[in-house]
Amino acid sequence: MTRGYCGVLLALACGLAAGRAAAAVTAAAGYAVRTIPTPDTVQGGVVRRGPAILVGQGPTFTVGAESIIRFNEGGTPVTIATGFNSLGGFDLDAAGTLYVVDNGGTLPGALTGGTVYGIPSALTRTTAVTAAGQEVMPSGSIPNAQDVLVAPDGRVLVSDARGPGLGRVLVVPSTTPFIGGLDFLGGLAIDGTKLLVGNVTGAFVDEVLEYGLDGTPAGTLATNLPGAYGVVVDADGFVLVSGEFSLDCSGRVMAIAPDGTVSERARGFCASTDMYFDPVRDETLVLDFGATAITALCRDLNGNGTCDADELCVAPAFATGVKLALGKLATPPGDDTLALHGSLALPASFPVDPVVSGARVVLAGAGGTVLDVRLPAGARTPGEATGWKANKKRTVFTYTGDGSLGGIVKVTVRTSVKAPGRVGFSVVGKHGSYPVTTGDLPLTATFVLTSPGGCGSASFAAPQCTANARRGTLHCG
Repeated sequence: MTRGYCGVLLALACGLAAGRAAAAVTAAAGYAVRTIPTPDTVQGGVVRRGPAILVGQGPTFTVGAESIIRFNEGGTPVTIATGFNSLGGFDLDAAGTLYVVDNGGTLPGALTGGTVYGIPSALTRTTAVTAAGQEVMPSGSIPNAQDVLVAPDGRVLVSDARGPGLGRVLVVPSTTPFIGGLDFLGGLAIDGTKLLVGNVTGAFVDEVLEYGLDGTPAGTLATNLPGAYGVVVDADGFVLVSGEFSLDCSGRVMAIAPDGTVSERARGFCASTDMYFDPVRDETLVLDFGATAITALCRDLNGNGTCDADELCVAPAFATGVKLALGKLATPPGDDTLALHGSLALPASFPVDPVVSGARVVLAGAGGTVLDVRLPAGARTPGEATGWKANKKRTVFTYTGDGSLGGIVKVTVRTSVKAPGRVGFSVVGKHGSYPVTTGDLPLTATFVLTSPGGCGSASFAAPQCTANARRGTLHCG
């Protein structure tokens, strides 16, 4: 559904913009909801890379009044582009160019529109460019541009929702249809080797169609959906679809399982539009028509209402034989030592590869966090002082550090061939600062390979620890 023909498909939703009631979004079991406030009404699309969120802002269908901002959560927004009329979907390429579409080129007084734009240096720029002048194709060449997608090979695809039999997908800057014969197109997404296209037929049947990456038709993934506006694929292979309009703001985002089963992922939207799946946080960002916030649907495996990405160890494995030793605590900070080792009992099929996932070490006491260090993923190459190295069988992984990350100089992770799922770990720190006294007991040591399940904790109360104040040592376990 493109905003360019609001009178046909979103007529009622358009009337909500001025007096929209706040919707209480609720998520399906295993997920939680949080909101990310924005300074103005959300418009068009949303994407995130790292901490940076890029989203459209401004009044609906007002010539030249919509803009794009970039911000980190809790930070000050920076306007990076202005002068849009009716923003549609967003996507970022590897170099940081933000592609956006605007389907408001026919609005009276519009200087540009009905095309796709490339906003350079979108992740770093501090001054705004104007829409006019950033067109990838001439204004009016894609009159009902709805969504844009940067394919893995760098091609830029745009959906053009021209109506029954006229809808098309273009590979810009070509105007020759890559896929034709469609109707009121919605979102575009890639699922492995397939291109997914949201489409609303001339009979107003909402569906998601599948194509090969070469444009070859591959069938219908799902039909008779309550909407087909935004389409994204989450980390579990579920295809999420937005677009249901609801007068009482009970609209849903639906999830299509790999086996084709359709279920509800969340409800409480007035008219959900663009979405973006963030694999880092395992979280889907959703825009709702007329809202002044982004809705985030995040993983919540333990059901406590907090996003798994914001928790240290969501589903901890059973940790055994954990021992902790701290030394040189009586001397000035900067020479403290740490030794932590133990083992985790993980599922036999659990993927253990810190070269890919990295690791995290946390030590917390009654007085707060003493150490919280993330050891980044990445293989150590010849000549480098830090990074991970795996043996040929990939059963032993060793991290070598220079001490700049919490004083950690070595981490070893060993998987067991005889006992699949058993993972031993050891952490060595030197020249660190670990300000711990007996008053900080109990101490909790946590080792994290991957979240949610590749982690384990051990807590040490006073009877389990031996302190020597003169020597500045503490041994627990």
